[in-house]
Amino acid sequence: MQDQMTPGLDPTGSTTPALLETFFERSRDGFFFMMLDEPVEWSDAVDKEEVLDHVFAHQRMSKLNAAMAEQFRTTPEKLLGKTPRELFAHDVAAGRRGWRALFDAGHSHSVTYERRLDGTPFWVEGDYMCFYDGAGRITGHCGVQRDVTDRTLAAAELERSRVELRALSARIQETREEERTRMAREIHDVLGQALTALKMDLAWYEERQGAEGAGALGLGGRSISARIDETMEIVRRLASELRPSVLDQLGLDAAIEWLVRDSAKRTGIAVTLQVDEIPPLPAEIASHAFRIIQEALTNVVRHSRATLVHVSLRRMVGRILLTVEDNGVGIEPQSLSGVRSMGMVGMRERAVACGGSLMVSGEPGHTSIAVTIPVAAA
Repeated sequence: MQDQMTPGLDPTGSTTPALLETFFERSRDGFFFMMLDEPVEWSDAVDKEEVLDHVFAHQRMSKLNAAMAEQFRTTPEKLLGKTPRELFAHDVAAGRRGWRALFDAGHSHSVTYERRLDGTPFWVEGDYMCFYDGAGRITGHCGVQRDVTDRTLAAAELERSRVELRALSARIQETREEERTRMAREIHDVLGQALTALKMDLAWYEERQGAEGAGALGLGGRSISARIDETMEIVRRLASELRPSVLDQLGLDAAIEWLVRDSAKRTGIAVTLQVDEIPPLPAEIASHAFRIIQEALTNVVRHSRATLVHVSLRRMVGRILLTVEDNGVGIEPQSLSGVRSMGMVGMRERAVACGGSLMVSGEPGHTSIAVTIPVAAA
């Protein structure tokens, strides 16, 4: 079988240097050695900034493979002898920070922004390790690195898209809140005034009928008046659900008190409340916080089968804390994200829009939703 083996490679280990050299040359990752003209001491007893000055001028690229040269879009010959100052001429300060971290720890893993010899930028992820002499002085280092420009740019683009989507989501929520406010005013003012006028006309008509001796409208008139009262109550409720006026007039704490009372009245679920006095908040922050509590209570009614809910609005150092807890059936992990849990996603996005965070935990008998909003963000 000897004739089928690669010439010069002996599995007994006698040609291990040849194996390593083959691996070094053929690897698709960039391998290199950078050695110092003379060893340097690296300890608290020396001026490390002064030592770095020496290193950046006297440590040189001494060996590299083809993949390393390809990353820099050049040939190995043109990289040989290059110093750190030459390789990081575009950002010497960043290069010095990287070298200092490497020399301090003796090894490092990093993602760095570098420049090819033709001036084009690229991103490199690498692992590096120092060499030492018998006296513990640094003689140089080796590294293995790969070009991660595409991955880094894709991650940056993804993050930019996320930021834009969150900004768009926040703007949509803001626009929706403005539209709710406008509709609430229209319903309350226009429709409410129309119903009030209708009731006044009915009362005037009853008085006129009585004055002319033809008799009042009687039971039918009272029934119509009662229906108008019921319709006016519906109008007030719809306007409050769209945008409770108490939120704009008295603030977040009063609005949540109203919301809890209204929820308990409509659903029959016992709701306890703990509310601290909250300093005035910008309208968008107050709106997001109010809608989070509103959505959480809606979820309790729809899904939890709870008999008791506790809502709290706490003022803490540098932040406010909103919590909704219930004694229902709990919450499954798959309900925390995805298309079928848009209410939870909406609460999380509202929390992020406030500069805060949302935490959810749930098990049979207890579910908790907690939202932290920095006061500084408000």
